[in-house]
Amino acid sequence: MDILEFRESYINEDINAEAVNTSRYPVEVFIDNAADILKNDYSLITDMSQCFFSFTKGNRAYKNMHIDAAYLDLASNTLDLLYADYNEGEITNITNEIINSRSQLLLNFFENSLKGFFASAEQADPAVQLARDIRLNYSDIHTIHLFIVSTNRLSKSVKKLNYPDYTYQGHSFKVTLDILDIEGIFRSKQAGFEKEQITITCTDFGIKGIPCIKAEIETDQYDSYLAIVPGAFLAEIYKKYSSALLESNVRSFLKFNGAVNKGIRGTVLNEKSRFFTYNNGISTTAKAVTVVSDPEYGKLITEFADLQIINGGQTTATLAATNIKNNADLSGIYVQMKLTVLKDSDPELIRNIAKYANSQNKVKTADLNSSHPFYVRMEDFSRRIYAPLASGSLVQQLWFFERARGQYEQPLMQMTKAQANNYKLTRPKNMKFTLTDLAKYMNAANMLPHYVSWGGEVNAAHFHNDMEMQWNRNDAVYNELFYKELIGKKILFAMIENTISAQQWYQENRAYRPQIVAYTFSKLVLAAKEIHKEINFRQIWDMQSVPNEFEKDIARIGKIVFDRINDPNRSTANVETYCKKQECWDIISKAPYQISDELAEVLIPPKEKAIETAAAKKEQKFDNGLFNEIAIFKKGADYWASMIERGKAQYVLNNADVFALTDAIKYCQMQYTQLSKKQIKAITGAIAKLKENGIE
Repeated sequence: MDILEFRESYINEDINAEAVNTSRYPVEVFIDNAADILKNDYSLITDMSQCFFSFTKGNRAYKNMHIDAAYLDLASNTLDLLYADYNEGEITNITNEIINSRSQLLLNFFENSLKGFFASAEQADPAVQLARDIRLNYSDIHTIHLFIVSTNRLSKSVKKLNYPDYTYQGHSFKVTLDILDIEGIFRSKQAGFEKEQITITCTDFGIKGIPCIKAEIETDQYDSYLAIVPGAFLAEIYKKYSSALLESNVRSFLKFNGAVNKGIRGTVLNEKSRFFTYNNGISTTAKAVTVVSDPEYGKLITEFADLQIINGGQTTATLAATNIKNNADLSGIYVQMKLTVLKDSDPELIRNIAKYANSQNKVKTADLNSSHPFYVRMEDFSRRIYAPLASGSLVQQLWFFERARGQYEQPLMQMTKAQANNYKLTRPKNMKFTLTDLAKYMNAANMLPHYVSWGGEVNAAHFHNDMEMQWNRNDAVYNELFYKELIGKKILFAMIENTISAQQWYQENRAYRPQIVAYTFSKLVLAAKEIHKEINFRQIWDMQSVPNEFEKDIARIGKIVFDRINDPNRSTANVETYCKKQECWDIISKAPYQISDELAEVLIPPKEKAIETAAAKKEQKFDNGLFNEIAIFKKGADYWASMIERGKAQYVLNNADVFALTDAIKYCQMQYTQLSKKQIKAITGAIAKLKENGIE
C-alpha cells in the first residue's frame, strides 16, 4: 500500500465512515483521530478537547484567528493549540508559507485571548471558556505548543520547524511546533501504533554522563544500575519530554498542592545541601543504555533508550517546576536513581516494578496494562463469538476488541486487496472498539458519567481499579453474557451519540457532545431503575440494534443534561471541568424524569436478568476450571516438582501447599483423570504464594 492508496482508504474508511456512523462532521472525526495519534504514538500531548473557533477581522482590536482543539496543562505550564488542515481532494504540499500562516492564526487566538475578545462572545462556547482560562492563567504558561495536523503532505522544501519565542507585553513564551501530515499518520499505522521511542543523550543536556554501578545480579530478564543523577538534568529532560517520561508511573504530577511536593520545593529553595538526604530517589526503566568507561568516574551512562520514571515523577516534575517558577538554581542537587534495563519487553515485569516501587506510598495501581487476564478474556470472546446476523445481511461478523493498539490495522498492511476486503467484511471498522472505549461504555452504564468526562486514560484507570477488585473476588462475573451485554452497551452508546447529534438544540451549539452522551446514558439507566426495571442489553445484542422506543426518551434526557451543564448558576465556570465533578452527576441524577410508557414496555424486571446472570457465572466457573486443568497439565510434572523445591527452600510453601502441588504432579503423570474443585483451589492458592514471592 503506497501513500496515496493509504490516504484514500484513511479518508473514506477511517474518517468519512465514522462521521456517518456518529452523525459528525468529517473534520471532527479527523481531529480526534489525529489527537489520538499525537498522544499515544508520539507522546506529544497529554489530552485535547475540540473547541472550533474562527474569526475574520471585522474589528481592528483583534487579529484573524483560528483554532480547532486545545489543552491547557498547568501542571507542565504548557498550552497546546491545534489547527486541522483537512482536505479530501487531491493531495497537496504543506509549504513554509502555509505553516507560518496556520501557526500565526493559532498564536493570534492566544493573543486575542489575553486582550479579552471573549467578553462579547457566546460564553458557553468551549473556545471562549478556554480563552477565559488563558487570560486568567497566562502568567503560569511558559510554553505554547502549536500543532498542525493534515491530510496533505509536508513539502520536502521544509527543513526546520523551529519557531521563535513569542512575546506579549513583556511576557515571553517559548513556542514549539509539530506537524502531523498524512505520511506521519501512515507511519503510525504501519508501526502498529507503537510509541515513538525517546532517546536521551546526556551531552545534549550539558553533562558528560551519569556515574553508575552495575548490580551483579544473575538474570536474563534485566540489568540493574545504581546512579547519582544531577537534579538539573532531571529538570531539563522533564521540560523537554514531560508526560512521555511518566507513562508507566501510577501517579500524575500534583503541582505544589500536595504536602510531598511542597516539601520538595521547600528543600530546593531553603535546604539545598540536604536534598539528597531527605529525598527517597527515583526508580526508572529503560529498553537500553550506553555505558562507557571513564578514567575519572569509572562507568558512565551516556545514553538512555525509552527512559521511564516509574517512581519519582513527583520529584522530577517539582524540580522542573521550581526551576521555572522560582528561577531556582539546581546546581549541587543530586538524586539517587535505581535503573532497570529490560532485556525484553515484559509488561508484567514493568507493571510489578511500578506497583512495588510505589507501594510504600500507599498508591493504588492505576496503570491499564492490557495484559490483565480480563482484557485477554474479552479479546478471546471478540475473536470467536460472532454477532447475530443483522437484518438483510448474509455475512456473520465479529465485534473486534483491540486489546493492544494496532491489532486491527496491522494485519491489513500485509494483505492483498482481496484479503483485506474479506477481513473488513467480517470485521468492519465500525465494529472495532478499544480498551478506553470499553471503559467508557461500562462506566456510563455503571452511572459514573463524571469519570467518563475525564477522558480516555483517567476514566479507564477508574474502571480498571473497580474491575480488578471484582476480578479478584469472582472473575466468573466476566463471562460470555457480560461480553454480549458489553456490546449491547456499545450499540446503545452509539445510538445515543447519533440521537444527540441530530437534535436542534445540539446543532445550534455543537459543544460538549461526549459529556452529554455519557450523562444521558447514565441518566437513562437510573430512570429505568427508578421504575424497578433494567435495560435489556442482551436483547440489544440479539437484535444488533436498539429498539425504536428508546429514541424519544434519549432526546428528552439529553436536553435535560444539556440545560443542567450549561446552567449559568453552576458552581464551576468551565463546563468540561464541571462535568468531571461528582456534584454535576448529583444534580443531574436528581433532576425529575419519568420514562415513557413505550420504553417501559421493552425494559425487563431485575429478577429476569438475575436468572440469566447466575447461569452465565456458573458456565464461566466451569470454563475456568477446565482452563486451569489444561494450564496445570501443560506445565508438566518436572515443573511442579521444581516449584515445590524452590518454594520450600525459600520458606514460601507450607505442608498444605506442598500436598496441593504434589496433586498437580500426579495429575501430570496421569495418576488422576480429573482434578476436583477443591484440588484446583488449593493448587491455585499455592501458585499465588509462589507468584507473590517472585518464584512462579
